[in-house]
Amino acid sequence: MVYEVAISNSSFKRTFFVNSDFKLETGERIFLKFRGKKEIGYVLKENPGKVEGEVIGKVDGRSFLEGWFVEALNEASNFFNTPIGRLFDLSFPKGIENYFVEKVFSNNPLYDFNGMAVREFIERFGEKKLKEFLMNGVIYIEKDFQYKFPRPRKELYVFLNASPSEIFEKKLTKKQKKVIDYLLVNNYTTYSELREFLDINKDVLLQLERKGLLRLSEEFPKDFEDIDLSESQKKIVEDILKKNKLKVLLYGVTGSGKTEVYLSVIKKSNLKTLYLVPEVSLIEQTVNRIKSRLSGKKVGIFHSYLTKSQKIELWMRAVTGKIDILVGTRSAFFIPFDKDLIIVDEEHDDSYYQDGEVVYDLIYLVEKFPGLVIFGSATPRLEHYMKATRNDMKLCTLKERYGTVLPKVEVVDMKEEEKVIPYVSKSILKNVKRELENGKSVMFFVRRKGYSLIMCQNCGNVLKCPNCDVALTYHKSEKKLKCHICGFESVPEISCPICGSALFYEKGMGTERLEGELQKVFPGRNIVRVDTEVVKNYQKFQKVLKKLYEGEIDILIGTKMITKGLDVPTVSLIGVIDVDAMRNIPDYNSSLNLFRLLVQVIGRAGRKEKGKALIQTYERDSFAIEYALRQDVEGYYEYELKQRKDLEYPPFVNIIQVIIYSNNKELGLKSAKKLVLELENFNLKILGPTEFFIPKIRNNFLYHFIVKTHDVGKTNRILNEVISKYPTKVKIRVNPPSLYVT
Repeated sequence: MVYEVAISNSSFKRTFFVNSDFKLETGERIFLKFRGKKEIGYVLKENPGKVEGEVIGKVDGRSFLEGWFVEALNEASNFFNTPIGRLFDLSFPKGIENYFVEKVFSNNPLYDFNGMAVREFIERFGEKKLKEFLMNGVIYIEKDFQYKFPRPRKELYVFLNASPSEIFEKKLTKKQKKVIDYLLVNNYTTYSELREFLDINKDVLLQLERKGLLRLSEEFPKDFEDIDLSESQKKIVEDILKKNKLKVLLYGVTGSGKTEVYLSVIKKSNLKTLYLVPEVSLIEQTVNRIKSRLSGKKVGIFHSYLTKSQKIELWMRAVTGKIDILVGTRSAFFIPFDKDLIIVDEEHDDSYYQDGEVVYDLIYLVEKFPGLVIFGSATPRLEHYMKATRNDMKLCTLKERYGTVLPKVEVVDMKEEEKVIPYVSKSILKNVKRELENGKSVMFFVRRKGYSLIMCQNCGNVLKCPNCDVALTYHKSEKKLKCHICGFESVPEISCPICGSALFYEKGMGTERLEGELQKVFPGRNIVRVDTEVVKNYQKFQKVLKKLYEGEIDILIGTKMITKGLDVPTVSLIGVIDVDAMRNIPDYNSSLNLFRLLVQVIGRAGRKEKGKALIQTYERDSFAIEYALRQDVEGYYEYELKQRKDLEYPPFVNIIQVIIYSNNKELGLKSAKKLVLELENFNLKILGPTEFFIPKIRNNFLYHFIVKTHDVGKTNRILNEVISKYPTKVKIRVNPPSLYVT
């Protein structure tokens, strides 16, 4: 028999045909002899073709991958021009094969050793008997798991059991007060959560229980499970469960209760669910809400920060049916999990596009799922919005916030505003002062991490990275200049390398600089910044969020990571500092990305009562800002779709970006021009080549060109054929969320 297979851990973008003496299943892993080496492969299907290898054994003894999934990965490899074997590799944690053991099963009812390990069989009966029984068909061998799951611990739930007035009458220790304050914000919690984030031991909880202020339980009580849905939410849940269409776009304004719709659908349908979120930071609040509404469900968590053993344990639980709801980021989609429903929260987010050695858009893969999918967002993907409004997807709309109203949004015109501190207007600071005095928290969005850029006052030279053609960012607390592209670091220059002047000044505003400036204006206030320099892992970020939820942080300053789906009831004001630079990036998605960012940032304000958002800009007449100011998503999307149709951009046509890397500037440009010249013989519509937005990255000079096409598969085949003739490093990206990659 001849099978079509993908080669594991290889750069091959195509499949191969191999011969096998035994029957194989779609999706199973196999050992094969291929081009003189022993490799691991994945079976796509039985398919006659020119044989280039031979199957020599099975890795797992069974398939864990469903047929639709195997087909989807094959299609994604062709569409995104990415190595197919490496796509399959994402479904198996490294080292998972070490947790399988060969076991003996009997074909003869007289022999009772089903499930005996081969090693034990040989010890008891000898290797000769094993071979004899196998040859005569008395027994057969299969692989099975050999993994001991950790003993599950009983979770202890902690609930408030008194009114605020009753609590006020009690005398509390500092630790007891921390627990009460936490619960006043979070409604309920668990002992493990309190132990991790507040360093509280069980005795503190027992003391509060004796005072009548807490209720401790190993069961999640029924009265905490349900929440009253609005009429529009109930109608949407009913419509989704009718399943007239398996692909649903749940489009709702920020804070409209999309999560409650998701949870109600899960509860009423009782479907096994994959729940995807764009960022690790959103997992904990999502899991807490699932547990509070769906007690008794077995919930699993998967993301890139898990240890190797944690990933293997989760994988084992998933494939053995020990999980009802799997919550995770992009990588969770690849876990072999027998699901019936997929929820994609914040479906517009760029994080669903993988842009490394393996390139793919997860949304493309999710769309191949044959079951029910709910895509949710306040600013959906343009292609989904277009499909839904044209009745190619089920459109469900939530137009009002649940329990409160949308925040008031104002634009601060920086051409006219007085600036008290660099880059921050007087009116924003006045608003911050008022909110802090009212016991509220404030968020500031800043586009750039670090302190500032450094510019020579004499000649205007900006200190740049020697490896990349980008300005270095000064990090004042570390007294270092850093490149946020390649990671280069240096101490600040004493004198300008161009003119020798020792006069420098700080240009631009980063998170660290804003933190320092605000500390001068609001001394004594707890001001915290969140960016990848400060919060380098999942646990640290969660601790910051916990403090914010508890009201311990007065002002939070952050980059894009604070805009994604966070639901913090204490935040009443959002300040957006520097958005103009985003609008001016030469990218087909720059205006759309700015609009989405503003809508999402604005949505973080006033989650429990009416909030306010202030947007600073020197370019008030921007379409993106004007529509975001009115929070008119439909109006902006119709405007954007019209523009894109006229200019031939996605979703009306596909674009393929080809990036050429060279360690020689002139040779790089020559290679790019030669490539384009040859490709034009195939009547392709090409823009470029031109120098990349950042002309130099990691000591490589970059050029790129764009191909517009309606047939991505055919165009990719042409590209691969032509590119293979040139010894040039090339990266191909299909419909990227931004052409401006680093």
